[in-house]
Amino acid sequence: MKKIILNSSMLFVVAVITFTACKKKSSDPEPETVTTTTTGGSTPAASGFTWTPSGGSAVVADSAFYYQQYNTIYAYKNGVANYLEINLTALSVASYSVSSSSGNALTYISGSNYISASSGQINITASASNKISGNFSTPLSSGAVASVAGQFVDIPKK
Repeated sequence: MKKIILNSSMLFVVAVITFTACKKKSSDPEPETVTTTTTGGSTPAASGFTWTPSGGSAVVADSAFYYQQYNTIYAYKNGVANYLEINLTALSVASYSVSSSSGNALTYISGSNYISASSGQINITASASNKISGNFSTPLSSGAVASVAGQFVDIPKK
């Protein structure tokens, strides 16, 4: 009888050690995502990037961000098949004129078509907590799309 109690006690101690020593791994934190939702049109609700090519419907970006060291804003829809690249002389709150002489440029890429803005305006309306907001409207130099306009709200820094 002593042997059974001793074996049961030993089994109980091993079970307690096993269960307390094996902690469940805490879940890894989720990466920060930018949700781009629309509210009845082409206006992003809380954050995001939306653009409308002339003659087309509003496009809500799957991904949008900026690189401060390059003064560049990117917005993608379906990977690199459809995106905008905006290059500016700075990313501070201001209005930037698009032209080859100003150093400010907007390129619209749709499939294999690279269409540059010939003129227009890009406005940064807010810059805080590593996020920027603004809007733009530019005619395009060539191609089936004559212009593109849009806005971005709380685009995060990469």
